[in-house]
Amino acid sequence: MHTFETAQYIDAEIKEYQGHPLINALPPINSPKDTAELIRRIPVVSPEEVALPAHIRRHAMLRIMDGFLYPTKAHLQLEQTISTMIRQGYLSRNIANKSYQETLNRTEKLTDDTRNAGNEALVSSVIGCSGAGKSTAVEAVLSGYPQVITHPTYQHVQIVWLKVECPHDASVKSLCINFFRALDEALDNNGLYEKQYVKPRANTEMLLGDFARIAALHSIGLLVIDEIQHLERSSSSNVSDRILRFFVQLTNTIKLPILFVGTPKAYELLATSMRSARRASQFGSINWNRFNTTDRSGKGSDWDRFFSQLWVLQWFKSPQPLTDEVKTLFWDYSQGIAHVAVTLFYLCQTRAVTVGREVISRDLVETVFNEELHMIKPMIRALQSGRDAEIQKYDDLEIPRASIVQIAVATATANDVAENDTSEEYASPEQSKLSKLIGMLEQAGIGGDIAPTVAEQAVSEHPDANLFQLLAHINNLQDKEQAPPVKEKSTVFKLVPKYVENDLRLMVNSKGGTYKTMKSEGVVLHISDYL
Repeated sequence: MHTFETAQYIDAEIKEYQGHPLINALPPINSPKDTAELIRRIPVVSPEEVALPAHIRRHAMLRIMDGFLYPTKAHLQLEQTISTMIRQGYLSRNIANKSYQETLNRTEKLTDDTRNAGNEALVSSVIGCSGAGKSTAVEAVLSGYPQVITHPTYQHVQIVWLKVECPHDASVKSLCINFFRALDEALDNNGLYEKQYVKPRANTEMLLGDFARIAALHSIGLLVIDEIQHLERSSSSNVSDRILRFFVQLTNTIKLPILFVGTPKAYELLATSMRSARRASQFGSINWNRFNTTDRSGKGSDWDRFFSQLWVLQWFKSPQPLTDEVKTLFWDYSQGIAHVAVTLFYLCQTRAVTVGREVISRDLVETVFNEELHMIKPMIRALQSGRDAEIQKYDDLEIPRASIVQIAVATATANDVAENDTSEEYASPEQSKLSKLIGMLEQAGIGGDIAPTVAEQAVSEHPDANLFQLLAHINNLQDKEQAPPVKEKSTVFKLVPKYVENDLRLMVNSKGGTYKTMKSEGVVLHISDYL
């Protein structure tokens, strides 16, 4: 169960913020030094852990993947942008006076007039290649703010920020579902909003109207739309345009700041929609670039400082000193992309302790990259070429964490099997590969009852693949969603009525009129004959 923070109002830093409960309940504005301390995450490597056996140290090494974040100038710029956007967005939404109710009233009719909105633009974007650390950076900055603040004096629940992922199918309904689910999770209300507003008969306009009204109701301070490039997959350009126009309407009507996060594919989408509203003028767009190797400050390049901090995280019994050759080697294979560099360093270290030779050499780096990160080799080669035409072919360098851990576990399992199972000496290559694969799958959490079947299917489909390629194939099969069963339409037989002679049903609505027909057929009684 979530525990919400009760508002504790601080003195306003500037006069514009005085008398604004939504602003004064926020933490104090950070200095660059405060931001660096907030964002920096350096895991601890204790001497006691270094002395542990290799199979236990591998577990501790996961902190490299989960707990390392080195702040850069881009992080500081992002924090300042978010801090300003939240506070500026609240200026015209004051729960202490009538402006809050006026904002709610405006949601009844969202305006689509972007001609005069330029000076009040509350939109920014963070654009960079996948794996560069954009989403991680945004989440790190947002962690400095409580997500939900209650104001008992005003009987108000404030949501400081809400992060929503743009749906893969780029549909309006899916976007609204993601919004209501994120809202329900933040408020811990057991899916109340999704149940209330996401109904089979709810059309696009109804969903977007509810979206805007609830956003205003809870005074959302910042709406983060992640993976905005998914809009490119929309089945119709009209759908993506409709969604982007809706976001513009939110900023125009209820002054809700929006931060778009995406890959370079989002540039054209955002530029087209935001140009008429002059959206880039106030907060601009943050280009989340790869680390570079150019030293402009005399204190070392961004890459030097980043990798020097990463290299300290060694669980080797004798830590290996950092050399310029190693820094250059890792930059060549990661091209300055933080996620790739961290992943490669983690996998190299787990491989080194697994084989019992605790040294990260050029041969080891090349082997690990070629065997375990082969899926991103074409993308890295494109970046190495420096040709824009090649680079634009590849947009996604993200490596799922689950796949990374599975690779590391599989590597360790393969080594353990090779050391301990002497029967493999007498097995055929196919049998050896199959038994190792089964062991890897069981180690990765797949039940022993189905692991042999899965392994046999993978080997039969890809007989020439190595163990790591087979694991990747199985992982892809797991990710595929099963198609919903097609319901057979039941045949409805229409009954044909059967009539008898002088059936009254035949006289109803007849051409001559019901009464006249019944009278001519002798059905109507002439009462005068009995008087």
